[in-house]
Amino acid sequence: MKKDVKIAYLVIAYMDPEQLQRLAARLSKTADVFVHINGNVDLAPFQCALSEVCGQGRVFLSKKRYRIVWGGYSILEATFAMMEQAFQQDTYDRFVLLTGLDYPIRSDEEIRAFFLSNAHTEYIHADVVSGEQYGHLYYHASRDHRILHKCFQLYEKILRKSGRKGKKDYVVYKGKKYPLYGIAPKWALSGECASYLLRFYKHNRTFNRYFQLMHAPDDFYVATVLFNSKFRDSIESENDIFKIIWLPDDKGARILNQEDYQELKDGSHLYAKKFQSGYSEALIRILDGQNAEERYGGK
Repeated sequence: MKKDVKIAYLVIAYMDPEQLQRLAARLSKTADVFVHINGNVDLAPFQCALSEVCGQGRVFLSKKRYRIVWGGYSILEATFAMMEQAFQQDTYDRFVLLTGLDYPIRSDEEIRAFFLSNAHTEYIHADVVSGEQYGHLYYHASRDHRILHKCFQLYEKILRKSGRKGKKDYVVYKGKKYPLYGIAPKWALSGECASYLLRFYKHNRTFNRYFQLMHAPDDFYVATVLFNSKFRDSIESENDIFKIIWLPDDKGARILNQEDYQELKDGSHLYAKKFQSGYSEALIRILDGQNAEERYGGK
């Protein structure tokens, strides 16, 4: 049995260089970190923030930059570009997808021990979904291409008025029906599973086309591919290792501060969202301090 696990973190970032620096510094103590900075923002502040940790040789900026648009396919392109770069760099036992506003809430030892004990388990918090749940699945979208997206919006209005749907809420590929699975924008995959996923993405353009023309494909692509693969029996969809505290009325994730420490500590999650400069520094100091105390047997 292996005594350790080699982790590659894939980090999507578009804001808050200072928080990204904290995240990269923490993760790179025990793992390699691949970072994609949105092509829509100035790269210089992020390069400056990461200059020190990049010099330590475990933090790598993505060789390709994409102009990521909310709800667009571009975020998948950025993710797979980092994954391919990671495979060119080394061989990893675990791939974990994070954003620049996430942060580990367990010690490095706990995280490595968890993945070592669950080496063949894929962590994707998802389930089968339908257009009845998510109406946008019945209609095309293309947020990466503004004019085309406007055309799809107009076509959707026409279809809705006539009570019709623009597309099916499943993919038919090579004669097989692929039910859609989601919503899973974050995941932690074994090296074998990540390798399969990358090969599938690179060699199945017809399948990918369905997701290029939908809203928020990153919520569905990875889960749909893997739940319809040989890895489905290895997926742990109930144990969500990513903690998010949601704001009421569907207003997104709440920014975490030191008042959230006990809730984070009492849970079983490995990572949490959302940490932000000006709000979360005290919580990060508490988390890192507590993890250091536990590591060295402090009280």
